[in-house]
Amino acid sequence: MTSVNTMNNDSSWSNGSYGSYGSYGSYVKQSPKSIPTDPLRHLASHWLWPLGALICALKALFAFRLELYSDEIFYWFESTRPALAYSDLPFMSSLLAGLGTAVLGDTPFAVRLPFFLLGCSLPAVLYWTALPLVGKAEAREAALLCLCLPLASSLGLLAVPDVPVVFLGLLAIGFFIRARATDSLTHWLATGVVVALGLSTHYRFSLFPAGAVLLLLRDSSSRQLWRNPRTFIAFVIAATGLVPVILFNASHQMGSLAFYLVDRHPWEFRPAGLLHLFEQALLSTPLLYGLLLATGLGLLRSAEPNARLVALIAALHIVLYAALAPFSDPTSTTLHWPLAGYIPLLIYAPAALRRLTSSFAIGRRATALLFGIGYLGSLIALIGVGSQSLHTQLQPIVGTDVLSAKMAGWAPFAVETRLVVAAHFEEPPLIVTDNYYTAAQLAFAKLVEPNSIYTLDTEKAVRDGRALQLSLWGMDTEALIDNKDSPALLITEDSTLNFGQKKALLQQACAVSEGLKFLQQNDLVGGAKRFSFYAIHIAEPAQPIECSIPARGWIDSPAAGERVAENFTVSGWAFAEGNKVKLIRVLIDGVSMPYLGSRTEREDLDIVEGALLDSQFPHLGYRYKIETGDLSPGAHTLQLELVSDSGEVTNSLITEFYFSPIPRPN
Repeated sequence: MTSVNTMNNDSSWSNGSYGSYGSYGSYVKQSPKSIPTDPLRHLASHWLWPLGALICALKALFAFRLELYSDEIFYWFESTRPALAYSDLPFMSSLLAGLGTAVLGDTPFAVRLPFFLLGCSLPAVLYWTALPLVGKAEAREAALLCLCLPLASSLGLLAVPDVPVVFLGLLAIGFFIRARATDSLTHWLATGVVVALGLSTHYRFSLFPAGAVLLLLRDSSSRQLWRNPRTFIAFVIAATGLVPVILFNASHQMGSLAFYLVDRHPWEFRPAGLLHLFEQALLSTPLLYGLLLATGLGLLRSAEPNARLVALIAALHIVLYAALAPFSDPTSTTLHWPLAGYIPLLIYAPAALRRLTSSFAIGRRATALLFGIGYLGSLIALIGVGSQSLHTQLQPIVGTDVLSAKMAGWAPFAVETRLVVAAHFEEPPLIVTDNYYTAAQLAFAKLVEPNSIYTLDTEKAVRDGRALQLSLWGMDTEALIDNKDSPALLITEDSTLNFGQKKALLQQACAVSEGLKFLQQNDLVGGAKRFSFYAIHIAEPAQPIECSIPARGWIDSPAAGERVAENFTVSGWAFAEGNKVKLIRVLIDGVSMPYLGSRTEREDLDIVEGALLDSQFPHLGYRYKIETGDLSPGAHTLQLELVSDSGEVTNSLITEFYFSPIPRPN
């Protein structure tokens, strides 16, 4: 058996007396007296645990309060239908979500529990990984800096695959450097198992073993590992992590891989993508981001294999995603992708920070500033995401348009849906939704059996790589058609749809049913979420039916940005295809205003699609004189609230005008 040892001092490994790499190449023994006290060392020695506890406490608070957003609820939904891989990801995320609910039941915090535990342990895992490389003192400092990287500190708040990707990535590095130093079979086996688990988490994890392979190809002192049988064993075990995605793609015409490599991205150059590195600097806080880049560049020049391993893994994440950013999907969140490459750099960041600041008189202040901005950024990031659980408290202050409602309102939505079913159906109907995550939310609330839930989603499901999975589960439109003569409840989340999307969705529903019957609308989360409920009867119409479409309207005057005086006139048009507009409200700053006026003839609207199908045609115009009262001078928003004859409420686009009352003589 070939034994490979790249540590500069075997005794330092065996007896636990660690050192640090002062210049990324030479192994330097250090004593506490050899380094003067500095802010980073002081904070790491005395404040690491309290600062880490505060981050974990905030994560626990918001992980408990926040409801599940689309990705999280889908991982839970996958956990109810166990498989080695799904169209979006291999099994790891769904497995973790399922483990949490198996322990605590079906609650949002239960889904997040395994991710929360992994996320809170990241500083400890980083410390363990760094320990044989830089010694105890700098390993503690690396753990402290982990708390100052906002995206890293937020890991564990939500049930997302980035948590196990980073956790397993750090473990893989830690076991690999120990395996090559001791040639312990246990460490080689652990390396293989951890990499296999990482590859079973997300395609993006492949950059970690790719970095190791590059090291073994490029580094002369590491090439001898190819002749070590234990290295081969680790590679074989690691390769088993690819089995789930290989089997899935082989069985489904490479559907999952094609989504990530082809379908997801437009592959057309977008100049906005060139801002990727600047966006990363803002997300990571500029000083810490600059430190990480400087650390990575220094490690690439190092002759020490373990330092080069970290540099290669980081470079793959940073350079690859920066190069792809101008061609990537602009509708999906991708800013977190390089995070897995930043965190390993924290191992060597303390030494790089000292080297960079040692020649400056304000070096200590710069270190304190880097820490302060970074840690404050982490707190702000957590509070920013967690604010979605505080809509009731914050909406009176910031309004309904500032806070996201993706992780709010789902529990009361499930309650309202139960009431709708009880009021309008004698027996449990099929549930048909406009998007996959609403369907999953209703399954999570145990509203009906999962095999009674369907979705007409042909947009977001495709964009998120989940349309294939919904088809495999028999939840798509084709599966719905097989339920002929079945009553169903159609639910649309209007607050996420524009008029064109809503119209297309209702026409799709009409194509598989005998028509729509509007039941009711519910505004939740202070109006930030709006849902509409319709009764439909699944059938294949013998001929196309007239589908009642919600009202739409337009404001011709005042034009956007126009200045108006007291009691100004608002004019435009409004109609409801297959229906009629019963009421028009004029909203200024969201408040209904009194007005005088009436509907007017608009023969010119005959060229607008659907206008001729309004029963009031050609009286589709309106001309209203607004009673401004004590409206304050300055900028205001203007919008129409339209009520169709069925009772369904829709809103026009918002426009802005400037109110300039005529001065009255004293």
